[in-house]
Amino acid sequence: MASGSMATGNEPTTIAQSIRNDLICRLGIHGQVGRMHSETMEPFDRGDRVLCRTVRGLEVGEVMTLLPTQSFEADGKVLRKMTSEDEFLLRNLKSYSVDAHRDCIEWIDAHRMSDVLLDVEPLMDGKTLYFHFLGEVTPKLSIELDRLVELYQARVAESQFAQLLEHGCGPGCGTEEKSGCGPNGGACAVCVVASACKKP
Repeated sequence: MASGSMATGNEPTTIAQSIRNDLICRLGIHGQVGRMHSETMEPFDRGDRVLCRTVRGLEVGEVMTLLPTQSFEADGKVLRKMTSEDEFLLRNLKSYSVDAHRDCIEWIDAHRMSDVLLDVEPLMDGKTLYFHFLGEVTPKLSIELDRLVELYQARVAESQFAQLLEHGCGPGCGTEEKSGCGPNGGACAVCVVASACKKP
């Protein structure tokens, strides 16, 4: 059985490594808790932001704790820790989701609807957008949401960072000379994200 090592002061508690990490992660903007598997040998700390694959898709989670056993049905899988490039991608996706939030509010006001929009949440695939409402949405608004999602996907698809997300850097990826790739010849993070997105 894996165990955590005790830290003093404000130091993080490092989660001890086992053959497979079984973690509890906080997911989504509303902090849903999920039981996650990870087969990477990468050590995790409480509070680490991680890239996860769940039933919703590719999303960001936060490590809360290590599970004492592996006898549970997982809600998803931890792919790896978030990198600075991952965070850059997420910031770009959030900027487009802000536009979708504004467009939705304007449509609700223009049509004098009673629906209350709480938030708009993008996932890391650049295609999935969750609209969070207070209660059920009206059928008329549901149709409009489909249009807003299509508009969001089009905006993301036209952006430069989305091209990297979908195709990587192209010829020369991973070399020092190639823009966006690691200085030590390792593949750039956007290419790694692209690989993660394309996995079934």
